[in-house]
Amino acid sequence: MAISPPPHPAADTRDDPLERYTLRSRAEILFQLRAIQKRKLLVNLDLPGSRQIIVTSVLAVNEQANTVILDSARGDALNHELLSGKGAEFVTQMDGVSISFDTGPVALCEYEKLPALRIALPKALIRLQRREHFRVPMPIVNPVKCIVPPLSPDDPDPIVTHIVDIGCGGVAIAETGGRLGPETGRILADCKLLLPETDAIVTSLEVRNSAQIRLHNGAFQTRLGCKFIKLPNDMAAKLQRFVMNIERARRNTL
Repeated sequence: MAISPPPHPAADTRDDPLERYTLRSRAEILFQLRAIQKRKLLVNLDLPGSRQIIVTSVLAVNEQANTVILDSARGDALNHELLSGKGAEFVTQMDGVSISFDTGPVALCEYEKLPALRIALPKALIRLQRREHFRVPMPIVNPVKCIVPPLSPDDPDPIVTHIVDIGCGGVAIAETGGRLGPETGRILADCKLLLPETDAIVTSLEVRNSAQIRLHNGAFQTRLGCKFIKLPNDMAAKLQRFVMNIERARRNTL
């Protein structure tokens, strides 16, 4: 008996900065998913409202049934959370390009006599190349912090900065203590981004540009535009979800 695919949430057609990076052609979406399957790429399923990220892979793409079959999660608790009906964010990297979509509800199934997961073939898929990563501004009230390790033995304390804006490719940070310095080309190793409602993201930053800005109170602020260096895939997935949630929340207030 044929198994009908899980329902897929309707696409949001409102003005969206992600729209220019969104594929809606069925043929292109099938091509991308089959490439992910053929190359056996690891896929993160990022659960909404949870710190859990499930690592899986694409086992099959069924064009006739409009479904995608994924390897099951390792652990009953994770599978139970996946089957809660909330869906997940499918995130992977292929040739330096981030590929993601909302899965909609996840169902259990069997594939080659083994437990597996079934999702609907997505109607839209986002492809973000590194050079296309956009930035979202961060709030001035209750600023989000980035902790930079000490830059010299003579200055042993970490530098607490705040995040001005952030994207999947980099971040702008600022501080008023004069400790960051304006030099470009530096690598700031093991910086810790304290994003709300998720684990801290630890990454190295390459300083690409800098500016000295005079504030209303007359003080000077050092602002550095930085690029992420070798951001691990699991942290890239967390960051992408965070950035998209910020942008969606902003869009919903318009």
